[in-house]
Amino acid sequence: MTPEHLQQAINSHNVPSVLFLYGGESFLRQKALKQIESSVLSAGSVDFNRNIFHAKGLAVEQVLEAVLTFPVFAERRFVVIKDAHSLTASDLEDLLPYIKKPASETCLVFSGEKIDSRRKFFQTLKKIDALVEFKPLNDRQIPGFIRAHLDDRGFTITGDALLLFVSRVGSSLHEVMTELEKLSLYAGTPRLIDVPDILAVVSNLRAENIFEIGNAVGQQNPGKALTLGRHLIADGEAPLKILSLLSRHYRQLWKARELQVEGCSSSEIARGAGVPPFVVDGLIAQGRRYSRTDFRRAFNLFVEADLAMQSTGSRPEVVLENLLMTLASGRS
Repeated sequence: MTPEHLQQAINSHNVPSVLFLYGGESFLRQKALKQIESSVLSAGSVDFNRNIFHAKGLAVEQVLEAVLTFPVFAERRFVVIKDAHSLTASDLEDLLPYIKKPASETCLVFSGEKIDSRRKFFQTLKKIDALVEFKPLNDRQIPGFIRAHLDDRGFTITGDALLLFVSRVGSSLHEVMTELEKLSLYAGTPRLIDVPDILAVVSNLRAENIFEIGNAVGQQNPGKALTLGRHLIADGEAPLKILSLLSRHYRQLWKARELQVEGCSSSEIARGAGVPPFVVDGLIAQGRRYSRTDFRRAFNLFVEADLAMQSTGSRPEVVLENLLMTLASGRS
C-alpha cells in the first residue's frame, strides 16, 4: 500500500485491521500514525480502546490479549507496536497467526524504521497489502512540501526565500517543521514571506560550516575540514545527516561550475543549481577549485561512506572523519 492509498483509507474511516508503517522518514510515519488513531477512535473512546507497546522487551501475550479484547463503547480498538524493527524473530513468529486472521474490531499498527522482506511475517503482510513505506523526501520534493504547509496556514513564500530556507534547513522533515513553526510565529498573521524573514529566523551556522568544509577540501586542508566536521557533530548533527548535506552541497557546486563554464548568467546559475542568487558568487569561487575528476571522486567517496555508515557495527563519526581526511588530502 502506498502512503497515498493509506491517506484515502484514513479519510474514508476504512483503515485496515493490520498495518506496518516503515521507512526512513520518521516524521511522515508519526504523522500517519496520529491520523490513523484519529480515524479509528473517537475523542471520547481513546482511554478505553488504545494500547501502545514498544518492541524492546515486548510480551507478545499482552499484545494478543489487547487485540482480541472487544472495544468498549466504540466500534474498534487501536493497538500500536512502536520501534517494530526491533521485534525478535520469536516475536514475529508468535504474531504471525494473528496477522493471518486479524480481528475486524481491532486496528493493529506496527511502526518501525525498516523491514526484513525475507521473513515470512513480512511476506504475509505484503500479500495482504499491509506494508506502507515512508521514504525520505528528495531535494526536489522538499520545496513543494514547504509551500503546501505554508499554504494550509495562509502564508505564501517567494522563490528566493524558499531556496534560502531549504539551503539552511536541509531535508529532514522534523527540522523543516521546527523551522516552519518558528517562521510562522515570527511572521505572525498570514502574509508573504521573503528573504529578510528567513535571514531573521532560520539559523545559518550549519550551512556555513558545510560551505567552509568545501573550502577546506578545496584548499587541501584536512585539519580544518576535520575540525569543522567535529564541530557539527558536537552541535548535535548526525554524521549521516552531515554526509547528506555535503553531498547536496557538492551537487550544487558541480552544477554551478558547469553552468559557469557554459557562460550562463548568475540568475541562470541560481535557477540551475537551485540556490538563492546571492550565494552564486560563493559557489562559483569555491567550484573553481575542483575539476570534474575531483567531483566524480568526491561522489564515489560519498557512496562508500554512506554504505559504511549504515553497515552493522560501524562508527559513523569515524567514517565521516575518514571521509573528510581523504577528501581534503587529495588521496583516492
